[in-house]
Amino acid sequence: MEITGKKFLFLVLFVLSLFALLFFIYEAFLAVAGEKGEQMLADWWHAFKSFVLQNGFWLFLAIAILPGLILPVAPFLTLAGIWGDEHGPWLSCLYCSFALTFNLVWTYWFARKPGRSLIEKILSKTKYQLPEKPSGNVVQWALVLRLTPGVPFIFTNYGLGLLRMPFSTYLLVSIPVLAFTGCGYVLAFAGIFGGNWAYLWGGTSMVVVMFLLGRLFLKRKKNAN
Repeated sequence: MEITGKKFLFLVLFVLSLFALLFFIYEAFLAVAGEKGEQMLADWWHAFKSFVLQNGFWLFLAIAILPGLILPVAPFLTLAGIWGDEHGPWLSCLYCSFALTFNLVWTYWFARKPGRSLIEKILSKTKYQLPEKPSGNVVQWALVLRLTPGVPFIFTNYGLGLLRMPFSTYLLVSIPVLAFTGCGYVLAFAGIFGGNWAYLWGGTSMVVVMFLLGRLFLKRKKNAN
């Protein structure tokens, strides 16, 4: 069974609705807590930042875990760049790649097992259902999601897990894209905060290359359709 645009759009909207619910809870907290709530979050972030920059293990563990809780990964990659400026940008890239790979693994299996069971129970009361087997074009959709600028990588992790994409194929598609892009951000931030233009230029170039590859792939897929 092929994943049609309509079916895929439904899955996208469903997962995004879960993300929107979490965002609504966050905004509701700020509305109730007011300025004190904002200041509390700012104080927590400052304390967290100071702690992880002094303890690299916890920084990369945070990259491995926290994006799975729908937290944006960019601030953590920024911290990885700052940490890399002191301990070595390429070492930071290596640790970051391992952390992102670990995140790929646990979020995939969470979505494929307990996450899918929960969503199937919700969908049982509607006319919709998740596909039982991965489709023949799931790799194409995986590349579309991975290479489309602006699509949160954690959304793709959960989406591909729900679709039961073969795990080995999922890793082969995902690891190169995320590791290359993640290293680009780490090097760029290390260059910014360390004043090293070579790292800034190299990291920015890596991010731009992935952006251009994504545009090229999407253009070819559109022409093929």
